[in-house]
Amino acid sequence: MFCSGCGSKLQEGVAFCSGCGAKTGGGGIAVVAPPQTETLKVRDFRCNGCGSPLKIPPNSNAPVKCPSCKTECVIERAIKNAEIAAKENIESGISLSATPETLHKKLISFLSESPDIPLDVFEQLEVIREEHYCVPAYFFHCSGQESFNYEAGNDRSQVYTKDLGDRVETWERTTTEWTPSSGTASVTKSILAPGNRSMAKNTVKLYPNLNPKNLIDIEDLIFTADVQTLKSDIPLSAAFNEYAVPIVEVALREKAEKAISKQQTTGFTLGGANIQKETIRIFLGLYRIVYTYRSKEYEVWLSGDGANGFYEELPKCADRQKTIEQYKKEIEEKQQKVNFISDKDPYDSIAARIVLFDPFGWLPSWEDKTIIVVSLVLGILLFWTVIGAILAIIATIALIIGSGVKRENEKYDYQRKVAQKEVDKSKKELENYEASTATFAQNFRRRKQALRGIYQDVSDDASAF
Repeated sequence: MFCSGCGSKLQEGVAFCSGCGAKTGGGGIAVVAPPQTETLKVRDFRCNGCGSPLKIPPNSNAPVKCPSCKTECVIERAIKNAEIAAKENIESGISLSATPETLHKKLISFLSESPDIPLDVFEQLEVIREEHYCVPAYFFHCSGQESFNYEAGNDRSQVYTKDLGDRVETWERTTTEWTPSSGTASVTKSILAPGNRSMAKNTVKLYPNLNPKNLIDIEDLIFTADVQTLKSDIPLSAAFNEYAVPIVEVALREKAEKAISKQQTTGFTLGGANIQKETIRIFLGLYRIVYTYRSKEYEVWLSGDGANGFYEELPKCADRQKTIEQYKKEIEEKQQKVNFISDKDPYDSIAARIVLFDPFGWLPSWEDKTIIVVSLVLGILLFWTVIGAILAIIATIALIIGSGVKRENEKYDYQRKVAQKEVDKSKKELENYEASTATFAQNFRRRKQALRGIYQDVSDDASAF
């Protein structure tokens, strides 16, 4: 048991502190010592007398009496959190409920996603700190309505006739008649908006699809002793206009456009959205996990249940990064070659050869040349006339062009297939190279040996991997 004034250790039953002389009240006064990250338990408030869990009322500004042994315990940070909750009119929220196993598993999954991460990161990385944040936010239940105007087009057909004496000429003319029309679109949306500016991005990223059914009533929302509770610095109106209104307006526009999508319309305009809202003020738990690799610190942010997370940067291996970039450059160059071959036109090549008086130069074999020459001679002998000779020449030229186009197409198709195989080969090599990270991560998981640092105790627990 410790003194709330100076932190000196107290003996059982003493009325005054021997260090600073502060009155102890004759009972147990529990002062939470600075949290040790290695032994941190996320949701635990426990009595200093008997160790029973404590529930901190949201409006608590006095010592909390243990329900088991009746010891009065003071938890300063918890009271501060409760006071902020009361001041901000917090109604519910998401607590910090993720286990060390869940957080450890999520961190490994992030590291496994990066193809250019150092392959020794799982052995060299050290998790040094787990920070807890409690940030205010707004949960809006919005009902929006918006009128819209447009002109609907209807096609009208009219038949016209004209008497020409010996016959009657008839024709049909179709015109579009435009009729002013209007409608109303309505939508309902549940939208989360941050209440603290410094944590706005984190809040939106970690809770993109917050289900209101998951919110815990403020009476049951437990504040941890080491949590950093941030105050609300985004007014309700600003949060609503900045985050909720644009989403509802886009939804209303989409609804209106869908309503008239099957009609012929013009002059579509919106009349201005009318948005009603119900607001719930909430607290959201956020984890910040800090780890080091080769003397540099990195961070990962996770939601209160550990399900969602994000990071700004992961450790990188310069050599692996360079190799991956080389693979990608090689693939791009080979793909350009495929596209160039696919865009070629065989007629261009044949026309050029004919103009240069070399119609046979592109033919791949002497057999084809012989067939064409024989055809030419036979045509002249058979017809034995100038017209017959001309027809034979035309037929021969047509044969040359047709055969040439076919062979040119076959040649280009073959070249394209060869080039495409080179592209596919390089892509497969890149895929295998990038997959080596996942292989190292998989081997690490199989060993059931936790990352170094504050999560070392989760080793051998399958749920942590």
